[in-house]
Amino acid sequence: MIPSTLRTALLPLALAAALAAAAAAPAAAQTTAVPAACPDTFSVLHDDAIGALSLPAGPYTITVGDPSRLSCAEAADLFRQFLEDWDGVLPRPWKPNAATATFSGGSGKSFSVARAARPSGGGGGRHPATGLQCPGTFQVLHDDRIGRLSVPAGPYTITLLSAGSMSCAKASKKFARFLQDFDGVLPGAWVVDRQTATFSRAGTNIGFRVEPAVSPAPPTPGGGGTVYPNGRRCAGTFRVLHNDGIGALSLPKGRYVVTIGKSGKPSCSSASRLLSEFLDDPGGTLPSPWSLNAGTATFRAPGRSFRIKPAA
Repeated sequence: MIPSTLRTALLPLALAAALAAAAAAPAAAQTTAVPAACPDTFSVLHDDAIGALSLPAGPYTITVGDPSRLSCAEAADLFRQFLEDWDGVLPRPWKPNAATATFSGGSGKSFSVARAARPSGGGGGRHPATGLQCPGTFQVLHDDRIGRLSVPAGPYTITLLSAGSMSCAKASKKFARFLQDFDGVLPGAWVVDRQTATFSRAGTNIGFRVEPAVSPAPPTPGGGGTVYPNGRRCAGTFRVLHNDGIGALSLPKGRYVVTIGKSGKPSCSSASRLLSEFLDDPGGTLPSPWSLNAGTATFRAPGRSFRIKPAA
């Protein structure tokens, strides 16, 4: 039998031991995840970038922060998606850290990439996964847009979604045509994915993707590269004061840029005057010999043409 004075002395010791054990339990449960390097490298086939993170062509290792939360296959697929991203603003909750080449998502998911000395020869993935990057670059001379897709001035690469589905020259012409589009509703069955700037015929793998060129090559006519617009953009803008229209062309109030066609005629001042006259006609019928393509908001007459578009 333990004397009462000894029991009283032992109680604080027992209580301290219990508290220490309770404090140690959460610490033991909170084990630190050990990052794991994936066995296969990921091949970036062309110089690329994800936002401010520059990614020269070559093999890359992928390291996942917590293998229990993100597998190597999932990380490789995410890396592919991020490489296809148009503006570096990744889908939520993912955020890039250009300084450490790390991508962090919710729920403790993360992975990092680093240049590898040599490819592993395994199936780690590659970008672009399919298709063919066209030679040369497509030069956009002015800030523009295709519907809600903003297209800043600069050089762009064009990558076909699948080899043999269409030529680089045709993709280049399509991109120029879509840049001419007035309201972003593309002709035919063509649609655009704003997240990746991918243009495709609905329900098919026929199409192409554009992205800012990391290592610009000079435009190569006929080889997938061109300069847009091939006319002359007028300085300043034309202002429509009220919601209006010209024939089948609806013109919400706002400012519009005017681009003169390849002939260089009419002059910018004449184009503005003609626009005012066209808007003043209550029936929306253009005077002879002028005609209108409402899809591209292009006005044409023999030897003369100009196009208008909402200011970017």
